[in-house]
Amino acid sequence: MKRKLIRTFIVVMSVVVISGMELSAGGQQHLVQKGDTLWGISRKYKVPLKKIIQANSIQPTNPLQIGKKLLIPGAPVEGIWYRVKAGDTLSGIASRHNVDWQDLQRINGITSPRHLQIGTRIRIQRDNSLSFGNPLRVPLVVTSKYGYRHHPVTRRYQLHEGIDFRVATGTRVYASRAGKVIFAGRRNGYGKMIGIEHEGDFTTWYGHLLSIRVRVGQTVTKGKVIGLSGNTGVSTGPHLHFEIRYKDRSENPTNYITIP
Repeated sequence: MKRKLIRTFIVVMSVVVISGMELSAGGQQHLVQKGDTLWGISRKYKVPLKKIIQANSIQPTNPLQIGKKLLIPGAPVEGIWYRVKAGDTLSGIASRHNVDWQDLQRINGITSPRHLQIGTRIRIQRDNSLSFGNPLRVPLVVTSKYGYRHHPVTRRYQLHEGIDFRVATGTRVYASRAGKVIFAGRRNGYGKMIGIEHEGDFTTWYGHLLSIRVRVGQTVTKGKVIGLSGNTGVSTGPHLHFEIRYKDRSENPTNYITIP
């Protein structure tokens, strides 16, 4: 019986080591969309077609299933750093960032997921298609951070539910993540504004635009040009107001995008 337990332990440890080697090799997941082909995915991530086929145990002659996630071995993984706050749990952080809590535990070497130390930085690696990207392709200059402030026009002390980026009028604005347009028009002091609904109960909002290039109901890909920045609505100068909301509650965008 003792020898049997020892053999079992050796086998289990071998599997763990092998799995660890596979995970350390890097990679990410690709969410199959309409029109995707294995050859196109291979070119996009610059990963040999053979490796993708082997990693997913699929037949190259079979059509790809829309919505299926494929492992892309060796592809770089997008990610951000998140700083633990009071009341945070690993499962809560994972849910809000649309990742698996066990992956967070493994990547960060967390031994006690139920007791996180406030101030600890956690690396969040995400599927490229499900992560958020910067809404601008120019150097990001923040003119107003997320949080409570005195409104520059009304002077009221209130929550600023997004981040303001200084940018010249007419600069292209990009979808931060793939999704469906749920608003495209004028909204109160935000002027011309766009709202996009994303997987996982997230939405992004883009305000004070000069012009809008999408329509309600349209599906957009991450990085698509959706409008041009402007100075419409209640504004003290040309800029882009950018929000990320989870279940209709504003979130600090710096928890999801990287600002140099």
